Formats: sequence, structure tokens, C-alpha cells
Amino acid sequence: FQPDCVERVSRAAWGLCMWVRAMETYDRVAKVVAPKKESLADAEAKFQAVSDKLEEKRSHLREVENKLNSQKTELANMRAEQDDLMCQVDLCQKKLERAET
Repeated sequence: FQPDCVERVSRAAWGLCMWVRAMETYDRVAKVVAPKKESLADAEAKFQAVSDKLEEKRSHLREVENKLNSQKTELANMRAEQDDLMCQVDLCQKKLERAET
């Protein structure tokens, strides 16, 4: 199909010739693109699965960090209470020593 040669004979045949050439080009391109589209779909599916797993792990990490922070707060409170009790023990020992003398 040579569009220039066909156009001299018939304008309608030229249009048909151009359409056939366009379809042939489309077919060649589609055969190249189709496997790439499948690969893309597979890669996107894998990416989505990994992204979901990542979000799950991040959620778990947030839970662990929250628990860690609450335990750190509890530890700080207990240490403050321990310091207070140690001061009370020291004060009681001093009072006891003064009372004995």
C-alpha cells in the first residue's frame, strides 16, 4: 500500500489505505505494549501488596511506640515515687535517730 499512488487513483481508496496502514501500525504497537501493560499490572499489584504490608507494619510500630511511651511515663512516675519514698525513709531514719538520742 503506497498512499501516494492510491491517492492519484481514488480519494476513497486513499482513505481506506491510510486506515489500513494505521491499523497495521496500531497492531504492531499493541503487540509491544500488551506485555508491558501486563508487567505493569503485576508490578502494581505487588506494589499494592507491599504497601499494604508496610502500612500494617507502620500501624503495629505506632502501637508499640505508644505502649513504649506509656511505659516510659509510668517508669518516670514510679521513679519519682521511689525518690519520694527514699526521702521519706531518710527523713524517718533521721527522726528515729533524733528520738533515740
